[in-house]
Amino acid sequence: MKEIIEHNDSGDNQIVNINDTPVSMKLVQSIYHEITGKTEKLSKTFRDSHEVSFEDLKNLNTKIEQLYEPLKMLGKNCSVTVYHIDDCKKTFSSFEKFSMYDDTSMSPCENIRLVYDLLILLPETEKVQPYKIEINIHSRIALRKKVQKARGLTRTIMHIFASRTGEVEISYVDYVVARNFKTSIDEWYDSVPKNKENRAIKLMQNVSVHFSLLFKVITVLVISLFCFDNTGKILGEIPSIETIFSSSIVVFSTIFISAMLAARLGSIMENAIDEYQPASCLKLVRGDNVAYKDFVKVNRKSIAMALAAIICTVVVNVISTYLCFLIGIGL
Repeated sequence: MKEIIEHNDSGDNQIVNINDTPVSMKLVQSIYHEITGKTEKLSKTFRDSHEVSFEDLKNLNTKIEQLYEPLKMLGKNCSVTVYHIDDCKKTFSSFEKFSMYDDTSMSPCENIRLVYDLLILLPETEKVQPYKIEINIHSRIALRKKVQKARGLTRTIMHIFASRTGEVEISYVDYVVARNFKTSIDEWYDSVPKNKENRAIKLMQNVSVHFSLLFKVITVLVISLFCFDNTGKILGEIPSIETIFSSSIVVFSTIFISAMLAARLGSIMENAIDEYQPASCLKLVRGDNVAYKDFVKVNRKSIAMALAAIICTVVVNVISTYLCFLIGIGL
């Protein structure tokens, strides 16, 4: 093979020249697959905060089946597997059987996986080609509920897993066919209801690791500046060495204790902000609805804890400066 030059980029009709002989790209791909026995893969990861119901999954199945019509299908199969947080899973050999799924379970759905195995006969090659489409949709609220029951899982690990809310992988021989499936799946996912991310909270989460140090530094600066501006009132008009020494001990002790309290409050705010996440879920069984309500409550509690940490830090600063002033006068 000396030369391959693309002449047409119009997808299905793409033609290449092989030694000055026009050949369909589909035929080239089929020959490549025949020789190597390998298939290529298309994949994509979803990170949006979706709310996927049974009707959404039904629409997805309909869109994929609509793509069967122009193709010569020699075999097709769809299997659906639903994973619950209690380590229980249910597998259905077809989407029709999945549509009769009992929705009374109180165990939230952690993940649903749809797998389409297809055998397609393309007209240009007259060879049977296998295709596999695997779609996974995750539930962040179910994952959090599962983590709450487990031990030894840190918030960092939770955020790593919870950031991915789904993925699709297509094993193919002919790229054009695979691209059509992927485009259709992307269009479906774009139509799924999604929860918007709070940009202010996202920004704070990016710097939350510094909250403890920030609260400590601010507290030290506030108390130090107050004492510096009120040196005359704290030490008196003609301070003695004993007064200076005693006042210094009081001021430094107050600053130290206040800084430790502020650092602790900063850690509380860090944990509260990191705990907050936009809801991303599956709504297939009753347990999903209960988990969703619990998820919203936890988010509200996280915001309340963050605000409480800020208020308490302000109170610590006010009380500390006032104590420095009173104790200094008393000395």
